Amino acid sequence: MSAKAFLLAAGFGTRLRPLTEQRPKPLVPLCGQPLANYALALLERHGIRKAVVNAHYLPEKIEEWAETQSLELDVFIENPNILGTGGGLKNAVQALDKQFVVVNGDILSNVDLTRLLAGLKNFPDGPAAMMALRKQQAGESYGIVASDAGGCVVDLVGLAQCQATGFVDRSTHFTGIHALNQDALQLVPDGEACIVRTAYTQMTQKRQIGAISHQGLWVDIGTPERYLAANMGVLSGQLKTAIDPLETAGWALSGQREGGWASQIQLHPSARLSAPFWIGEGAEIGANVELGPGCIVGQGARIGAGAKVRNSVVWEHCVVENDACLEGAIVHDAGVLRFPNTSQ
Repeated sequence: MSAKAFLLAAGFGTRLRPLTEQRPKPLVPLCGQPLANYALALLERHGIRKAVVNAHYLPEKIEEWAETQSLELDVFIENPNILGTGGGLKNAVQALDKQFVVVNGDILSNVDLTRLLAGLKNFPDGPAAMMALRKQQAGESYGIVASDAGGCVVDLVGLAQCQATGFVDRSTHFTGIHALNQDALQLVPDGEACIVRTAYTQMTQKRQIGAISHQGLWVDIGTPERYLAANMGVLSGQLKTAIDPLETAGWALSGQREGGWASQIQLHPSARLSAPFWIGEGAEIGANVELGPGCIVGQGARIGAGAKVRNSVVWEHCVVENDACLEGAIVHDAGVLRFPNTSQ
């Protein structure tokens, strides 16, 4: 059976370095789960059980991850060159359904994928696509993608325009989440290509791209600062995702909710924990540790005796040294990244 979804996971994660020096961006952990797991959970919520995943940077790690998932994933490795958002789709066209959605392995969202797919029915002939658009927020600078009263994209970040019907909303940008049919990929050249700059530029001029407005969750985890903020948002419950982090914790407390059990971690009697916190199974919290509020400690990690950790993320199997003092930090595969201005 062909796949109804394509998961973008081939990028280098350059803006997220040094967190991506030893793992692909979609596998960076968010409350103990790889970022890409949140995209898969969204697919599953919409009844999609099979997806194609592209890979290029550290592709063996993407393959290892895919083998552990409950969804059926077909990994396409782009070699020797990365193929881009258009080239990657065209490279995997034979494994995709006639109509499918595209989601990103590094974006948290609750975009209505069912509605996106349903919108393709408004374009019965030829290439067609549906883009999820979101209102630009204060301080953001994404390229504007405008739609008209007829629900069509009429201005594609200045690359292409078409005659509009009625009111044009010029306050929105592309979320990176979209649905399209296979005919659209005929407009993508061979090799490396961007779907927006190739097929979608041509399709906009012919009113072949529809739009839905997305007003819910959408977080672009593009930088270490945004990554840390996303972890804190998911932990606190401010960001409602397709995965409930408390259900996957060794032990966690957030607001009035508890997940797991203290017996599933190694907790020294003298350690002091302040909610919210999320601790993975088997993690070790040493003597006289002060942990929290706002801490995520991955599975099998160790917080050394006397350490003070607040508003920080410690990756699985990483170590915080004895008597360390961390606030607004990420302890990752390659070391410790600190942000002195991320906490109050």
